[in-house]
Amino acid sequence: MKGRLPKQGKRSAAAPADAVSPSSPTGGHRLRDWLVGTLGMMAAAPVIGIFTGFLLLFGGIFLGVAWQAAMKPLVDMRQYAGFSASTSGHIVESWAAINFDPASLPAGKLYWDRASKISRCTVVEYNAGDWGTPLRRAFCGMRLQFSDNFRLSDWAEAVQEGIPFTFLRDASGFELQEVRMNRTTLDWISHHPPRDTFMMSKPPPATALAALREQLDLPVDVAVLSWTHAVPDFPLRFDPQRPQEAMPARVVEDSRAWNPTAAVLALLLAIPGFWVWRMGVRVFFPAEPSPLVLWTLTLLPLLALPWWGEMLPKLIARANRDWATIASDMLDDVTRGTRLIASTPDEAEFARGERLVWRLDQGAYAETFGRIRYARPEPPPKSADEAIAALRAQTAAQVRGFDSAQRAALFQRLREQYDANLQNVQRLFTTAAEDTLRDAGVDAAAHKAARKFLFYASGGTYYEDQLDRIEAARDAASAASR
Repeated sequence: MKGRLPKQGKRSAAAPADAVSPSSPTGGHRLRDWLVGTLGMMAAAPVIGIFTGFLLLFGGIFLGVAWQAAMKPLVDMRQYAGFSASTSGHIVESWAAINFDPASLPAGKLYWDRASKISRCTVVEYNAGDWGTPLRRAFCGMRLQFSDNFRLSDWAEAVQEGIPFTFLRDASGFELQEVRMNRTTLDWISHHPPRDTFMMSKPPPATALAALREQLDLPVDVAVLSWTHAVPDFPLRFDPQRPQEAMPARVVEDSRAWNPTAAVLALLLAIPGFWVWRMGVRVFFPAEPSPLVLWTLTLLPLLALPWWGEMLPKLIARANRDWATIASDMLDDVTRGTRLIASTPDEAEFARGERLVWRLDQGAYAETFGRIRYARPEPPPKSADEAIAALRAQTAAQVRGFDSAQRAALFQRLREQYDANLQNVQRLFTTAAEDTLRDAGVDAAAHKAARKFLFYASGGTYYEDQLDRIEAARDAASAASR
C-alpha cells in the first residue's frame, strides 16, 4: 500500500499531455481578420496618402531646385561646349499649347481652364553652313497657369527671356494667334458648358469652346501688339558636326556662365531634400522589408530629375492628387526661366494637335472691325497710342466711303455689340462717328445712328450739348453752302 501512487498524482503526471494547445484559426476567423485589416488600411489610406504626398512633394521640390541650381547648368555647359557656329533663323510656325487632362477634374466640376497649363511653341527655319537645304528646329518654352482671364496679347513676346517669339502675321500685319490641344481636350470643351459666363457676351456662350473663342477674340489688343512689335530674327548657335541640333544663342551663352557658388546652394537643398524624399518612399512602402528594394525605389525615380517638371507630379499623384497639382505649379515656377524643350518640329508639344486660329477680320467682330481693311503704317507705330491713332485714322477714312445706309447699319451694330458686352473695338470708330455727324451728305438715319453710338456705346465720354454743337455746326455749314 505504501508504494501505490495516489490517484491525484497520476492526474498531475498526465496533466502536461492533456493541456489544451491554442486552437488554429478557423476559416471564419481568417475572414474576419482580413476584413478588419483591409478596412483599417482603407480608412487610413487617405491620411497616409496626404502624409506621403507631403513628404514626396517637399523632398522632390528641394531636389528639383538643387538640380536647376547646379547640375543642369553643368550638363548644359558640357552639352553646348561645341556650339561654336552662329546663324540667324526665322519663325515659320508658332502656337500656344494648352495642356488639360479631363481626368484631373472632380466629377461635375467645370473649371477646366484653371486645371490647364499653357506654353509657347515655335518652329524656326535656318541655314547651317554648307547644308543646302534649310533646317528646322522646334522650341517649347515656359509653362504658365491658364485661366479664364488669360490673354495671349498680354503674354511677353518671348518663349522665355532672350528667346524671341511671335505668331505668324496676316496681310494687315496682325498676328494670327493660334492655340493647339489634343483631341480629348477639344472634345471636352466642345461638350461642356463654361464654368462662369459673368461679363461675357449676351446671350452667353453655350460651350467652354465658345467661351474660349470669345476670351481670346480681342482685335484691338492684338492689332496694337502686332503693329508695335516687329517680326524678330531668331539668333541660333550650333555644333558644326550636328547642325540639325541648333539652340537659341541666349541658351548657349548662358550655359557658359556657370556660378560655382550654386553648388553650395544645391548641396544645402539636396541633403534635406533627399532625407525627406527617403522618408516619403519609406512611408509609401511600409510593408517592404528589404533595404535593397527600398533604396532602389528611392534612387530610381531620381534618374528622372532632368524631366522633373513632368515626372514628379505623376509620382506624387500615386499618393495624393492634390499634392500632385501643387507640385506641378511649384515646379513650373522653379523652371519658368529655364524650361526649354528643343525637338524636331514633329515632336513639339501638340505639333499635330487640334488647331484653333483667331483671325481679326472674323469672329464676333466680323461685321464691324472685320469690314475695315487695315494696313500696317510705315514707319510702324512706336507706341500703343500711335497704333490706336493709326487704326482710328484708317477706320475713319474707309467709313467715309460708306453710303448712308451702310453707316447707319455699322453704328447700329457697334451699339448692339457694346450692349452685348462685346466692347473691344468701339473706340476705333469714334472719329468715324464724329465725321458722320458732321457730314451733311448723309441722311438723318446715319446721323441718328452715329449720335446714339457716340453717346451710348463708344466707350468714351460724350455729352448731349457737345453732340448738339457738332450737329449745329453741320447744319450751319450746310445752310451756308446753299
